[in-house]
Amino acid sequence: MNRRDWFLLAASSVATTGLAGTDQVMEAPAGARVPAIKFVYDCDATLLPAIPFGETAEGTRRIIPITGGTVKGPRIRGVVLNNGADWNLSRKDGASSVEAAYYLRTDDGVIIRVVNKGVGPASAPPARPDIREPFFMFTAPVFEAPAGKYEWLNQAIFVATLGARRGAQNAVLIRVFQVV
Repeated sequence: MNRRDWFLLAASSVATTGLAGTDQVMEAPAGARVPAIKFVYDCDATLLPAIPFGETAEGTRRIIPITGGTVKGPRIRGVVLNNGADWNLSRKDGASSVEAAYYLRTDDGVIIRVVNKGVGPASAPPARPDIREPFFMFTAPVFEAPAGKYEWLNQAIFVATLGARRGAQNAVLIRVFQVV
């Protein structure tokens, strides 16, 4: 199954699972600080079709050019610059991984580097009726921003969801959250 077909299958049956692939949830130890998340932005990124790289020792590699897009959040707005890429891998164990690097230009002209990595499961997770967004995997974006208004991006941990953008081909929705 190719990446696009897997993504479309995953988009039609979305869920997260608990410990060891079950719906079991573990309680945190008493007094433990439990992370929460805060919405940072939505990124609608446009892509070109994948360029086959070929079989490697790890699996089938593809290069997916990132051609643009928009970033919209309460503290940051801007565009995705052309010439980024995702070095996508369909691993031999059936999982998929992404390693994307690209740049944002904020509405006030600041350039920010983003490296976003993630791993998706070998099979689509079971459906959850409370989640309607097409979902591929969780990722962990890391930012490099210059000193100033956006340096807070350098000083935090972020997680994101990566999914298909409804009604669009060769486009993804990346929803970024800060761990607080």
